[in-house]
Amino acid sequence: MEYLPQILVICFFPIVLVRILKGKKAEKILSPVVMAYLVGIFISLLHLMPVNESYSKSISEGSIMIAIPMLLFSADIKGWLNHAGPTVLSFLFAVIAAVVSTAVFAFYFKDSIYEAGYQSGMLVGVFTGGTANMQAVGIALGVKTETFVVLNAAEMLWGGIYLIFLTSVAQKVFGNFLPNYKFDENEVKEYDLNPEIKRKDTLISILLSLIIVGFTVGLTFLIYGGIGENTTVFIILLLTTLSVAASFSKKIRELKGSFEAGDYLLLVFCIAIGMRSDFVELISTGGNVIIFTGGCMFLTIIIHLILSWMFKIDRDTTIITSTAAIYGPAFIGQIASALKNRQIIFAGMATGLIGYAIGSQLGIFLGLLLNYWLAN
Repeated sequence: MEYLPQILVICFFPIVLVRILKGKKAEKILSPVVMAYLVGIFISLLHLMPVNESYSKSISEGSIMIAIPMLLFSADIKGWLNHAGPTVLSFLFAVIAAVVSTAVFAFYFKDSIYEAGYQSGMLVGVFTGGTANMQAVGIALGVKTETFVVLNAAEMLWGGIYLIFLTSVAQKVFGNFLPNYKFDENEVKEYDLNPEIKRKDTLISILLSLIIVGFTVGLTFLIYGGIGENTTVFIILLLTTLSVAASFSKKIRELKGSFEAGDYLLLVFCIAIGMRSDFVELISTGGNVIIFTGGCMFLTIIIHLILSWMFKIDRDTTIITSTAAIYGPAFIGQIASALKNRQIIFAGMATGLIGYAIGSQLGIFLGLLLNYWLAN
């Protein structure tokens, strides 16, 4: 019972956020996604209630697993193929930007932080696919647990700031120098108008999502003997593949309320993940790491934007590939919702999975290379 308030806030506070912000001018600046993330962070920082880390972890992982299929049920692969060229190019720019920026800061901070080369490799992993890649790179390079904890906290700090920017004013700011996204006229009618939500359809989509999640978890246990860090890529890959396969059915693709229910679960995810943020240890011990990580992240973003501008990549594609690279597939839905562009979801999810596939290897290679260079 001690942690009941925590569970209630995570699961039901998104309803309050949606009702408070709906139709208000504040929603353009502080969207439900931003507010959900901030609520979780403030509860953690200010100790407003007892928080159980394992509960937050379980709810965040469970909600995002159920949300992904519901968000992808409405995906139209043809729409993604029409924009595959700029999506692939933009993601390539994001990878190049991550490699260049982390290498530059590794040389600059080589005498200021411990194992700068290895930490740069870990950041390349997280900037091209998410935290799972950072963990894989750290384990492969034999990085100390303390180093990983501080670096991960620093990345969460700057990642949280960038996430708030992405879900609030990024579309307007980037639109000043990047071209607008070109919608398919037929898909605009399907995605951009206020959809009719049917309770029966919503329940069907939830049931289908649970079936897909159950099958994915069952197959993971069958193949790996359990669920752990080494199964993350397999789970998301299988979950996404099955969800996309289901979207080929017109009946499933046209379920009314599927996307909205998934969007709600993303708010649940944001509050839970915000509660897992702990910056006290970081602030007291990781000053140089904060600067190092922030510099790497924002130089990555700047280089990516410059390359997108040079090659005329549109605004929404640049934003979604940046999201896919830095956060992985889990955050694609909420950014697409903030952009009011559902057409971009499948492209973002596919790009995020590519990041999972290459991020670990790229991070390990760069970490070893930088460590060799810095030692000579």
